[in-house]
Amino acid sequence: MQGFEKFICWGDTHGDLVSRDCLEALEKHIEQFKPKYRICLGDAFDFRSLRKGVSNQETDAYDDLVSDWNCGMMMLHRLRPHIFLAGNHDHRLWRVAEESANGIVREYARDGIKRIEKELRKIACRFYPYHYQDGVHRIRKVSFLHGFTANMASVKQHAEIYAEPSGAVCMGHLHRIEAVNAIRHGGAKGYSGGCLCDIPRMGYALHRTATARWENGWLYGIIGKKSFKVWQSERVEGIWVHP
Repeated sequence: MQGFEKFICWGDTHGDLVSRDCLEALEKHIEQFKPKYRICLGDAFDFRSLRKGVSNQETDAYDDLVSDWNCGMMMLHRLRPHIFLAGNHDHRLWRVAEESANGIVREYARDGIKRIEKELRKIACRFYPYHYQDGVHRIRKVSFLHGFTANMASVKQHAEIYAEPSGAVCMGHLHRIEAVNAIRHGGAKGYSGGCLCDIPRMGYALHRTATARWENGWLYGIIGKKSFKVWQSERVEGIWVHP
């Protein structure tokens, strides 16, 4: 379509908790759709053993960082995003590098940050920190971010805060597929594209009823000079549907 630029964005693979089937389906869609922009919406890594307040009595404290790291890097090298917007799980590495009381752990985290930055340079990918102001990438009328709240109205809230008038927000973080019209002068739309993690393996959330809203999927679309169209890919009876 002349004058329009194509994009695909995805998020929440969560390191070694990634769904291999979803990753392969997205990879095929990228090959077919041939987007100009490939955008990772964050949480490429899970880093559950680094989460704040984790107890030595919890299994998360002993989970393998190497497997988590390798799977996150595998995803980035296979899909080769142009933009990487760090998520709250990715940010655990940066938080530990600054806040850990253990000097060895701080140094380990800082080394990890350097390795992530090096690998992103190899694939010519621009990095955004997990930050409510600095962690937003915009292409004309469409804003991309990981997400900073997780409640029933989060998609609407992010569209009201981050969308340009008559624009849109594409976000991750929530693991659910959702589209809303926000209340904003000029109008705005918000989209949540689901997740690419293996949902039954996300043990920390199995006791939360909100997990019932989680679905696998991603977002893609076209962006013109003044308008846009966003679609949501999702699986129906085992078949990936791309409108």
